[in-house]
Amino acid sequence: MSIPIRTSHSLLLATGEPPATVRVQNIQSTIQGPSDAWGRQDRPQPISVSVAVGMAQSFGPTSTSDALASDTVHYGLLSKAVLATLARLGGAQGTSSGRQLTLPAILDTIWTDLTGVDTSGQQPASPAQGPPFLKLASVKSLQVGLRLPKATLQGAGVCLTATAAFARGAMTARGIKLALCDLRIPILIGVNANERRAKQGVVANVEVDRFDEARDCYCALEDVIAKAMTDSSFETIEALLADMALRITTHLVRNHTPPADGEGWQLGIAVEKPIAVVFADAPCVELRINTNDVVPGEDVVPR
Repeated sequence: MSIPIRTSHSLLLATGEPPATVRVQNIQSTIQGPSDAWGRQDRPQPISVSVAVGMAQSFGPTSTSDALASDTVHYGLLSKAVLATLARLGGAQGTSSGRQLTLPAILDTIWTDLTGVDTSGQQPASPAQGPPFLKLASVKSLQVGLRLPKATLQGAGVCLTATAAFARGAMTARGIKLALCDLRIPILIGVNANERRAKQGVVANVEVDRFDEARDCYCALEDVIAKAMTDSSFETIEALLADMALRITTHLVRNHTPPADGEGWQLGIAVEKPIAVVFADAPCVELRINTNDVVPGEDVVPR
């Protein structure tokens, strides 16, 4: 039985900050399989992987003896373990059994190789190659994030992140989040007369939390977001955010199975107007809302 999925925020509240963390950012490689920006599969593209291992206890023997012990993780070996998984997945493409290598499948394989269980906390049908890299008895939390920087037509990348909490060597809570980063789209938005005459470039960041999906879904989601923004003639960002939440929710309900607990997906939508304030980088307005609270014809009010 898979562990119920939670939001990233509730996971942090439930587990707290780990006393010590080993983190490796943007381990870079290439991959063939996940959809590219046009939705084409099996095209080579760059990928980066970030891993954060929260330790159950602060560094003890390692810090006092100045030699690596079980209270920490060797970041160099951690990086090599991730790269070895990506290399194995790349080598398996030519002899695969027809199973599509999606971004969620890559995340699941890396997670399994690190922990010995999949992202739902279960023993996978295809076990890890050898013993798992991490000793889970020493781990309090784990986060693995994948980024495809070339997988959006109008943004800076697609991110898929899995997070989990552990206690006594077993997974106790988990979360998965899909994000489309820095979508830059010219739209009609603003209350001033000059803003009503011409479109201006805005930047949108969209997160869908509790998104446990085996398919590559980011291209269709980007289309929904881009259409909502290009159709805009709103005066306020707040009204645009409400419309985006409604359209994203409609898309998710029609095309995906919601979380089994009936609590819906958690949306995070942020829109920036880089040129709106002359002496600031950009004003930004954000909305965080559960899809169960997005009701057609009613105001969008966060839970």
